[in-house]
Amino acid sequence: MTRTGPQLALAGAVVAAGVVAVGVTPTALLAPPERPFAQYGSQAVRIGGAEFPREATGPDNALARVDAPPSRIVSQSMSTDEFLFAIVPPERIVGVSEAAYMQGISNVYDAVRANAPIVANDVERVLHAEPDLVLAPAEGRSDMPGLLRAAGVPVYRMPTMFETLASIEDHIRLVGYLSGEDARAESEAHRFRAAIDRAAARKPAGAPAPRVMGFGGLYSYGSKTLFSDILRVLGAENVAAVNGFVGYDRVTDEHIVRWDPDWIVAGADRGRVDAVRQRLLEHPAIGATTAARRGQIVVFEHHVFLALSPMTARFVEALADVLYGGAS
Repeated sequence: MTRTGPQLALAGAVVAAGVVAVGVTPTALLAPPERPFAQYGSQAVRIGGAEFPREATGPDNALARVDAPPSRIVSQSMSTDEFLFAIVPPERIVGVSEAAYMQGISNVYDAVRANAPIVANDVERVLHAEPDLVLAPAEGRSDMPGLLRAAGVPVYRMPTMFETLASIEDHIRLVGYLSGEDARAESEAHRFRAAIDRAAARKPAGAPAPRVMGFGGLYSYGSKTLFSDILRVLGAENVAAVNGFVGYDRVTDEHIVRWDPDWIVAGADRGRVDAVRQRLLEHPAIGATTAARRGQIVVFEHHVFLALSPMTARFVEALADVLYGGAS
């Protein structure tokens, strides 16, 4: 879909207006105040019919309509990068997030280096890529999606702070629906579900639930987080959720000592796993836990630990290996 001079001019005019007259900027272009790490809107998938044009309503209640299978797709978050590369031929992905080019955390680094999509962090840059579909994060700022929609680009704001594995599976199919890659998406959804089921089957019959705390430095993962749902599926107990944490809440030394988890799970940059594990062992509160005494502090590299996409299955399987060893 080729952008015309007037369309590019429109985007530029709106940007300028936003800078000099914030007080009169349309509500649709303003970012609402949000709690850090909070998911935004409903994660329910809402789609139209099977024939093109296809329509889907995002968490922001805005309708995205694609008239034909899109050939130039832009992603604006690490999560949507990974969904697209799992489902769509890479030559159709013409824009990605900055994180895609960060080798330390990217799960799609080799593919983006080979295909060189743009970094889609700027309205004008995105418009010059002439996309016929943009996947933007629901939890991100709303000004860029608003500007792109004003320029006639279909934008679907997709959740990235998933609360359940089932929601990831639903959104695999959603990305297939919007991209016209239904068969590839269905295959990926089956692969994802099979990996989760294999991991869930690892817990020995009658074994007690491991008591696990996820540790993100300043916060832990309570109920209504993907980490909590992963523990539920694996038959483990999330000590933060049991003790009333909801979402991503700040954790203190007092919390850690009082909860006394059997396992602590954390993340690290590539190549820093051993160093982070040692630092956690030296942490006064963590060092006093059963997890530390038993050597059950587990650190995964961030590209595994932080995946919020079809690639989350890799973390689920790796965590099952840690908790249950070779059990089947």
